Amino acid sequence: MCPEVSPEVSVVMPFFNARPTILHAVRSILRQTLENIELIAVDDGSDDGSRELVETLSESDPRIRIIGVERGGIVKALNAGIAQARGSLIARMDADDISHPKRLELQAAFMLEHPDIALTGTGIRKFPRRHIMGGMAHYEQWINSVVSETEIRRDLFVESPFPHPTVMFRREAARSLGGYRDLGWPEDYDLWLRFAEAGFGMAKLPQQLVAWREGEKRLSRRDGMYSAEAFRRVKAHFLRTWRLKSARELQIWGAGRDGKTWAKLLRAEGFNIVQFIDIDSKKIGGRACGDIPVVWPADIIKGMPIVCAVGVKGARAQIRDYLLLDGYAEPEEFLFVS
Repeated sequence: MCPEVSPEVSVVMPFFNARPTILHAVRSILRQTLENIELIAVDDGSDDGSRELVETLSESDPRIRIIGVERGGIVKALNAGIAQARGSLIARMDADDISHPKRLELQAAFMLEHPDIALTGTGIRKFPRRHIMGGMAHYEQWINSVVSETEIRRDLFVESPFPHPTVMFRREAARSLGGYRDLGWPEDYDLWLRFAEAGFGMAKLPQQLVAWREGEKRLSRRDGMYSAEAFRRVKAHFLRTWRLKSARELQIWGAGRDGKTWAKLLRAEGFNIVQFIDIDSKKIGGRACGDIPVVWPADIIKGMPIVCAVGVKGARAQIRDYLLLDGYAEPEEFLFVS
């Protein structure tokens, strides 16, 4: 008997009551041009017939492995799937999204060619298009614009540059970090930040290889662990434990609402906010958050990290140009948050 060949990629897809969309998601994986794969479908206690639909497909395609877990949420389901994975590469998939047929082939080939890269993402295409407008259209554009290693590293605390269903990562790298964690904030962003903190290389393929469904039923729309406040908390945590670990005093560029919000968060993490930096003459010379002085950019304290928290459109590029021209290094001496 020939020894069983391990799959190149293990696709981990947790699902809960996804009957309307799960067949499209599963079929998009089964139609991949990379055939040596397994799909680990983790049923997180569905009761709407979702599992039965996947079981029907598994009867004709042995690459599907179905795991049942007691209802416990996405982190528990993800870690259960990874624990069962036989491939050295883990690809994420959600039960309401669609992968391009060449997605896994392109990502796996990239990681084979770049052994220093532990995680790759891809570009996205949000759908249905009638729901993609305003802030969501801007977010899609931003995700697809942050591609190079420099851009990923630069904007890591602005927003997660890797939509969860687009990622592929090395199984052992994730296991070395303890897998996913349930800490009341986005479990995927938490893991990407730990990848970065550990020094693992991360990259993104520019092609839009995942159709990412938008709608009010998405977990990210319904669960408080994906709220704007939860995203800020995980960022503040990693600023303290990693990126700004050696600093105790900070300057914040932006004395508006965003800057004040971040001042409160960073103070709670133990930082001393020495001053706000702003260009609004009405604010200069005054104080914000009760006792923090507001100064001109010319009064920046050299050698003290600058956290830039300005939400006005176009301001980020202007601030970046100013600081880079003045010799500051990003993200070592200044970084952006949102």
